[in-house]
Amino acid sequence: MADSMLILITKAPYGLEEAFAGARLALGGKVSGLMDTSNVLLMGDGVLNALEAQTPAAVGMPSNLEALQDIMDLDGEVYCLEPDLRLRARDMKVLDGVKLVSWSEARAIVRAHQLVNTF
Repeated sequence: MADSMLILITKAPYGLEEAFAGARLALGGKVSGLMDTSNVLLMGDGVLNALEAQTPAAVGMPSNLEALQDIMDLDGEVYCLEPDLRLRARDMKVLDGVKLVSWSEARAIVRAHQLVNTF
């Protein structure tokens, strides 16, 4: 059985359920004890999930910030692809603890996990 899982979140935090489901799968894998390692890599529009300045009440949707923070509180890692972040959000602040990574670092992170699931 696999003991490490990486969730790739490629969708924006609002308008679709994919980002919400991905964050909850990563959290559930860790909380349930099914995975020793359960991490998240935000890429594409998914990098927007890490932005600190979100007002989910304005669109009546839940934010993924709490789930991402919970993952980090449980010793999981949340990585954010820095080139995608800078392209979409320039210098906006991300949630404390989120690790900004390059493409080469992202490839190494993917290779380091036994299971990879994309949302």
